[in-house]
Amino acid sequence: MLILCPTFLILNVVHHLSKHLELLKIGEIYKQEYFKDIDETEIAHRLVRVIGFDKYEVFYESKSYDNKWFFSGNLRRKIYFYRMAADRFNSKMELFDFLELTEHEYEYFRPDLPMRFGRTKSVSWESITTEKIDALPKQFLNEKVNLNKFVLVPFGPNGGIKKSQLIEGDKNLTFLEIIKSASTIQNPLNGIIDKGIGFHRLGCEKGFPSYYIGEYLDKAGTLDE
Repeated sequence: MLILCPTFLILNVVHHLSKHLELLKIGEIYKQEYFKDIDETEIAHRLVRVIGFDKYEVFYESKSYDNKWFFSGNLRRKIYFYRMAADRFNSKMELFDFLELTEHEYEYFRPDLPMRFGRTKSVSWESITTEKIDALPKQFLNEKVNLNKFVLVPFGPNGGIKKSQLIEGDKNLTFLEIIKSASTIQNPLNGIIDKGIGFHRLGCEKGFPSYYIGEYLDKAGTLDE
C-alpha cells in the first residue's frame, strides 16, 4: 500500500498548477459551470477568455447577453478586469477554444504588463514622505515599468474607489516617479493604507492601463506573500 505524505501532495499540486500555467495562453477560451438558480439545481455554462495571467491570478473577459465579448466590444470605456486566483481557475475551468487577441485588443489589454509592481513593506501610504521614499533602495526606485502613461486609481477612507488620475512622462516611468505621483494622489483622501505599498492592475480607462494604489498585498486577497 502506497502512503503519500502531505509534503508530497502539496508539491504535486504546486507542480500541477505550475505546469498548467506554463501551458496557459492569452486568448484561450475556457468553459465554466455555474448554477442558474438559487437552489443550485440547474447547471449552465459560460465562456471566459484569458486576457492576462501570472502565477497568482488570471484576468479574463466573458460573453455578454448578446453573445459578444464584453470587454473587447467596449475598448474605449472604463473596465475592471474579471479575475480569479490561478489555482481556482485551474480547478474550475475546462479548455474550450482559442481566439487570438487582435492587435487593437493587445494594445488595450496589454497582457505584457506586470499585474502588480512597486511592492514593498518598508513604507506605507499613511506615513509616506519624500524622505522615506528617497530612503528606499536605489535599485528598487530605479526599476521601470514599460509605460510612460497610465491611470492611477486611489481609494477613500471607506475603501471606495475615488477619481482616477492619468500620469505620464516623456519615457517609461520609474518606480520613484510613480510612487511620488501616487503619494500626492492618495494622501489627501485620508484613505489610510498602512500595510506597505503596491500597485495592482485594475483594468483599462481612457484608453490606457489602470492600476489601483494599494498595499503590499492585493485587495482581493489573492496574494499571501
